[in-house]
Amino acid sequence: IRERMLNQSTLITGSDSDAVKAGVIKSRFGDVAVDAGKLLAFPRGLLGMPERFSFVLANFPSPKMEQFKLLQSVDDAALSFITLPVEVKNPIIAGKDILDACRDLQIDEKNLALLLIVSVHRTPDQVKLSVNARAPIMIDAERRQGAQYVFQSDEYKVQHMLA
Repeated sequence: IRERMLNQSTLITGSDSDAVKAGVIKSRFGDVAVDAGKLLAFPRGLLGMPERFSFVLANFPSPKMEQFKLLQSVDDAALSFITLPVEVKNPIIAGKDILDACRDLQIDEKNLALLLIVSVHRTPDQVKLSVNARAPIMIDAERRQGAQYVFQSDEYKVQHMLA
């Protein structure tokens, strides 16, 4: 588990001094430091956005959002996703299915950083969160390449509600 957490932390954008080298993206969630050495390549883009290939993974500016990460396009400052990092063993997606997806994508399990895209559902009374369990983001932390993998099973929902 510790090794996977290190994989995710190595993907995070650098410190403020790194921003001087590569710049800052003014995202809808605040300033995101962009370090050219921390870019993530998505050779096939993401679902619905096949022309967006370069992203960075950043911490949120707000400490109350520390369990989430921001997947920010470097090509389009308006394009970013709230993501939830999860382990291979998690209550949302079966570990066997994740490992099968790793084999399909040729990602060594020890290099996997697994992210679920979060959706925010607001009503006048409350805010609820869901994750896309059907199409997780799978990143090879060593090669700094990722893909959005689509499970064919109806077992996984596009809007899996979080408790």
